[in-house]
Amino acid sequence: MAAPAPEGARRNIAGPGDYALREKIVRLIGHEEDLGQEVFRVILVNGGAVFSGPVKNCALKRKALVIASLVRGVINVTDEMSVPRGDVTDNELAKAVASVLDGAAESLEMKDLDVQVADGILTLKGTVKDLASRTHAEEIAGTVSGITRIANRLQPANAPSGADDGMLLAALLTYLRDFRNFDFGSDVSIKVDHGVVTLNGIVALCLARQQAALAAAQVKGVVRVDNRIKVDPSFALRQPLFQAGT
Repeated sequence: MAAPAPEGARRNIAGPGDYALREKIVRLIGHEEDLGQEVFRVILVNGGAVFSGPVKNCALKRKALVIASLVRGVINVTDEMSVPRGDVTDNELAKAVASVLDGAAESLEMKDLDVQVADGILTLKGTVKDLASRTHAEEIAGTVSGITRIANRLQPANAPSGADDGMLLAALLTYLRDFRNFDFGSDVSIKVDHGVVTLNGIVALCLARQQAALAAAQVKGVVRVDNRIKVDPSFALRQPLFQAGT
């Protein structure tokens, strides 16, 4: 489980709520059997959780980060963890990833899968059923030991598209209002200018901020997402609210 910061490491240095937040994160992580033996560290600074140290694989790293991102009061999560490279060649790693994903290819409706590994960094390309399948594919690939980082470029087949800013805005509103793509309380406005999407507003959870940007980036035609959403733990709206920005 998450270990205390060793001598000389960065420590919790900020607000009075940080200690309680850290204790909650450590407790939640400790309840996960597969994370129980890991020795990565987590500190809290002004509501921001910073993870560092070694972790067995990318799947466990992602799981720890998601746990912290779902804790109300955490406004940002920073990943400084390291996954061991090991002695397995890039080619062998690519074959291992392709093999584990092949077992889930039907349920993910995966097509045209392209697996590339360079110096332990995995790049995934192709199409999958939807946004949830994209995330699940990354989680599966992350179980392969020796993969140190994942660049997930899989495209959800059901993501809409837009040929101009007006069409993109309509597509974004439809996609983000679908609970299967985003299911967090929010009050967010969306603007599109020459394909650049700007998200403004408030959410209660750090993961909600991340998910909004991730979902918006899947819409075909989007050039870039400028995520200006603020995390406010006191935000009480339980339903997603997305509207066109002015």
